[in-house]
Amino acid sequence: MGQTTSKTAEISAVLRDEILRGQYRAGERLPSERDLSARFESNRGAVREALKKLEQMGLADINPGGVRVVPVEEASLDVLGYVMDLEERPDARLVAQIYEVFGALLSRSARKAVETASDEDLERMQEYLRAILDAANDPEHSQIAWRKLGYLFAYINDNLVIRLILNGLKTQFVERILRLGLAVHMDRERASRIVEDVLDGLLKRDADAVANGLTSHFELVSEAVTNALAHSAVGEE
Repeated sequence: MGQTTSKTAEISAVLRDEILRGQYRAGERLPSERDLSARFESNRGAVREALKKLEQMGLADINPGGVRVVPVEEASLDVLGYVMDLEERPDARLVAQIYEVFGALLSRSARKAVETASDEDLERMQEYLRAILDAANDPEHSQIAWRKLGYLFAYINDNLVIRLILNGLKTQFVERILRLGLAVHMDRERASRIVEDVLDGLLKRDADAVANGLTSHFELVSEAVTNALAHSAVGEE
């Protein structure tokens, strides 16, 4: 059983990366179970399970006539981390797109949260923002406070979908970025001004000011991280 499971993981990983690298075009049929069994020196049961894993990720469509490749754009969020892992350094454009989504999600969530928050909820938001200001020179603690703030917005909105998406992005993206050990140089003064603007917006219950501040924050983070990626790539040449 363990050997079959291991072989299934190996086959699905190889085919997954080949699809993501464009070795199979969208709509193209994958080799037959028999051919894949021969290639990977495996039984057809392991191949069949590997193909099911690809289907679960949204990268393949299993039909009686064979297995066809699905466009990456139609895949699930689960493939994001694997796309990032294709190269030693993730594509800066992809990273910028992810931060754009982060910012849009949290800005929308924040706007609704501020409109419906209780006084106690507002106090907790302010507490997290002050913690962010206090941790201006401590990125790890600052990130923890930002995460708590994001979850608080989603909790107030009772929005399970946003929480699940944020969990997925954290697992697929944030942890990978942290493992790169990039030298990210943030404009601390500008970052603090943005947080102060968000805090001021909360005190006035100005939902637009809070949402716009969050958008600005993620634009700033995106700029800093993509610049760090670019410099690290140059340094390796």
